[in-house]
Amino acid sequence: MGWFESLFATFIKKHPEWDGAERRQAFRIKCDFEVEIQAPGCSYLAACLDAGPQGLRMRVRGPFVKKVLRRAQPIRLRYVEPLYGAELDTVSAAIRWVRRDGEQMFTMAVGFEDTIENLKRSWVKPILQKVFKAGSRKNQRQHMRARCQLTGKAVIDGQRVDIKVTDVSTSGARLSALQPMAIGSIFEMEFEKVIQRAVVRRCQPDYGVYRIGVAFSPDAAARAKILTLVKRLVEMSRMMNG
Repeated sequence: MGWFESLFATFIKKHPEWDGAERRQAFRIKCDFEVEIQAPGCSYLAACLDAGPQGLRMRVRGPFVKKVLRRAQPIRLRYVEPLYGAELDTVSAAIRWVRRDGEQMFTMAVGFEDTIENLKRSWVKPILQKVFKAGSRKNQRQHMRARCQLTGKAVIDGQRVDIKVTDVSTSGARLSALQPMAIGSIFEMEFEKVIQRAVVRRCQPDYGVYRIGVAFSPDAAARAKILTLVKRLVEMSRMMNG
């Protein structure tokens, strides 16, 4: 069990869209709180832009000190508001990347480097728990995903190709087909009375078939139909699995 699961095990159980390590790694939520960055010989007040299981992305104002603001630099993050229900206001972290956005302005990403016990006792648990709960409700539809076995058609260069949809969400799907699709190619697919344009992100051979990952193009009408379909598939799965 990873550090995030250790901190938020109860929360994850209540939110099935968090199931799967890949989803948790990629999941990021917009946020709006401030922390103080404590670095060797300097400190900054940073506005947090988004948070994920691995750390934070922040907008910072202040002088750019090259020898300090570099990848892998150890830092400390102090929560600047009054704390209730947390013992520690400061945790260890490290800079992942820094991007200068102008004079006296830069964006940086940091990763948590403290022990699980310290993270549990610090501001990280209550603050991020609050952020993730709010963001989960807002983004639940976007991240809901269902496994399935749905037949369909794809129109590629004017030719219709049989496909099988094995996993679907409102943002994309996983398919299998007897012929490959070029990464980056755009095509139209039809399944379960849904017509959706998609772009190929992955295509790998697998014992006579090709496993294909696609991202859907924005389409409000198709998205609404897919959301209804995903909800139905998820509910069916829950009923079958008891």
